[in-house]
Amino acid sequence: MNTFEEDASMGFIILDSNWHFIYVNDYGARILNRSPEELIGLMAWAEFPTAIRQASYSHFHQARQSGHETSFKEYVKPSHQWIHVNAFPVGENLHIILRKTEMLENHLDMEKNLYQNYTNYVQDLITLTSKDGILLFVSASIKNLLGYELEDMYGSSVLAFCHPEDIDGLKKIFIHDKEYAESDQGTVSCRFLHKNGWYVWLENNFKWLSDEHGKRTQSLGIWRDISERKVVEERFVQAQRLGQFGSFERYLDEDSIAWSVEMFRIYGLEPALRIDLCKAVEPILEDDREKVSLAIQQAMRDGMSDIEYKIIRQDGDIRHLRSQIERVVLHGGRMAVRGLVHDITIHKRIEHELIQSKATLEIAQEIAGLGHYEWDTILNMVYISDELNALFGCKNDVKQMPIEDLLESIHPDDQSKSKAAIKNALQHGSLDLVYRTVIRGETRFLHTLARTTYDEWGRALCLFGTVQDITIQKQTEELLRKTEKLHVAGQLAAGIAHEIRNPLTALKGFVKLMCHANEVSKLRYYHIMQEEFNRIELILGELLILAKPQAIAYMPHDPLTILDEVIQLLNTEAIMNNVEIIRIANTILPSVNCERNQVKQVFVNVIKNAIEAMPTGGILTITAQNQANGINLQFVDQGQGISEDRLPRIGEPFYTTKEKGTGLGMMVSFTIIEEHHGMIHYQSKLGVGTTVTIQLPATAQ
Repeated sequence: MNTFEEDASMGFIILDSNWHFIYVNDYGARILNRSPEELIGLMAWAEFPTAIRQASYSHFHQARQSGHETSFKEYVKPSHQWIHVNAFPVGENLHIILRKTEMLENHLDMEKNLYQNYTNYVQDLITLTSKDGILLFVSASIKNLLGYELEDMYGSSVLAFCHPEDIDGLKKIFIHDKEYAESDQGTVSCRFLHKNGWYVWLENNFKWLSDEHGKRTQSLGIWRDISERKVVEERFVQAQRLGQFGSFERYLDEDSIAWSVEMFRIYGLEPALRIDLCKAVEPILEDDREKVSLAIQQAMRDGMSDIEYKIIRQDGDIRHLRSQIERVVLHGGRMAVRGLVHDITIHKRIEHELIQSKATLEIAQEIAGLGHYEWDTILNMVYISDELNALFGCKNDVKQMPIEDLLESIHPDDQSKSKAAIKNALQHGSLDLVYRTVIRGETRFLHTLARTTYDEWGRALCLFGTVQDITIQKQTEELLRKTEKLHVAGQLAAGIAHEIRNPLTALKGFVKLMCHANEVSKLRYYHIMQEEFNRIELILGELLILAKPQAIAYMPHDPLTILDEVIQLLNTEAIMNNVEIIRIANTILPSVNCERNQVKQVFVNVIKNAIEAMPTGGILTITAQNQANGINLQFVDQGQGISEDRLPRIGEPFYTTKEKGTGLGMMVSFTIIEEHHGMIHYQSKLGVGTTVTIQLPATAQ
């Protein structure tokens, strides 16, 4: 022990079983940049944590585990010098001897030579490592690249800075793995820990240096930051995965192909670095193999080719692929082909379904007599289907035209209405229009339904719709209207004959009686005959109202004002019949475009019927309220009600539920409301009463 204390060029340290300093001589303490008193009792790895990454950590543990002495060279960061270290176990303690070495001078000479020889790599990191990966030299670029100072790196194991997932790959260099055994140089990529805690992707181009016996002693490495390239590669892999396309490259003088990971996924195979050419061709359907071979030949001849083919995977799934191939001439004239392969199976399936849907649609349109069109509002061009082409009498090759040319075929009387409807469709999204068109001198009725599509700013892009020729339907409707008129005329004629014949029969009988009657009887007969004449006059008057053509002037009117006038007119009659009229209107109603007297006549008929339906008195409640695009009026009485089997006949000529009624009043009311584009609806329950609902459209603003 005294010998070590007196030797000023040798350090001596003793560590106990828990790595605590139990003895340090003065020189040993100076090497560690401490005093003996500061070190005694401290735990070595806690006091010098960076040493864990250096050779001493592994060698000290090795000496303890093996029980044998170990020696190595170490760069001591506190004193910035290289020393020779001997460590040997004595009992439970570890004795360590430190001696000076000339390594530092050699290191400085080496650094000078390296700077001179590798000036072209000044932006890259240059390292010299021992055969077991200890850093002997690190260039100054380590500061910019990884943030470390030079003294942080000397003597550390290069593996200590490597990402855990990349250690095995980097370790192959130093254990002389068979991958690098045949060559003294190579390339490896790995992630290195930055001083601030993140990892940087580096690519190491290394070369082994050998001694005079050919034994590898040191590894010279040039490290380049490839982080940006790795990001691009990762994005490319992600793009391949999302876009379902893979890439490949094949040198023509080799029997294997380099595939991307996505290529293996498309083919349903386990990923590898390369794939045998025969194994790559095997999944291609036999009918497509020659086509693929010709495409490669075309790429070699013309530089590019494009091909679609099918493969069958091991799971039996058939995939449709599209490949773009290009020829590549590498350094030295070496030829290769590379390209992209896109999985278009889903596209092909959708394409097949669209073709089937289009064929089905065309058949359905042909059966229904439908054609379709598409108006591009930006280009102002209308595409028309073959059905419309035939309908409009266009030439077979005319598939599109300006919108103005299509509008010219519309009947002149419908031009204004049609243009207004189209303008409204562009603003509000839909079109439902019946119009006439003149085709080859013949007027035809067409019905179009369309929808507008908009961009994200609400601008109309396209109006897509269908057109149906409804000329035959219109002719049928007109024929039905004429038939209905004849039917109604027949009913009217029968009703008139029946209703007038009864009073005429009475008149005829009383005329005969008057020939032999006295004066008192004649006077009584005169009164009876007068009533019969009044009945005939009433029937003929209502018929004239129904049948007489009238010049109708529709004007906006307040429906409540008209209703109040009728209530005031009939209120006296209601009071005399013990009927109370209650009018409810909680909101202001919109005006109605109507013929005032006709609407008033409808209200009179409905209210009079309600009063007469309550011979013993009751309440008539009239409710007025807004509804979508119009007004709703309800007349609710407390009369005897109408049976369900009689409700459908209300409005028929001469059908009445009253003893002295003609039925013509309600027929006139129905006709008036229909001409005003409104609706009358009856609901009734025996013993409860009747509700009459009248709906009228509001005046267009």
